[in-house]
Amino acid sequence: MEKALRYAFAVWIRIGRYVQDGCFNIDNNLMEQAIRPITLGRKNYLFCGNNEGAENNAIFYTFVACCREWMKEILSKPLLDMTEEELTKILPSNCK
Repeated sequence: MEKALRYAFAVWIRIGRYVQDGCFNIDNNLMEQAIRPITLGRKNYLFCGNNEGAENNAIFYTFVACCREWMKEILSKPLLDMTEEELTKILPSNCK
């Protein structure tokens, strides 16, 4: 019990900030989910063969992350209300 109280007193200011400001998350699940594929594949990366294979893996993961962000942005928009011209603008080939 003493150890728990010492810890609580040591982080009391940060706990106060969390309670006063609703912008802070109580956990870091988002970050853990983002690094999960990298963590799970860590042993497999030893067998990329060479630096070029490792670089290809990095490019692939970057591409997948960009696709996820694009999908989040697109799915947050009301697509049914858009004109054909507006829909053409949001295609991946037209995004910058």
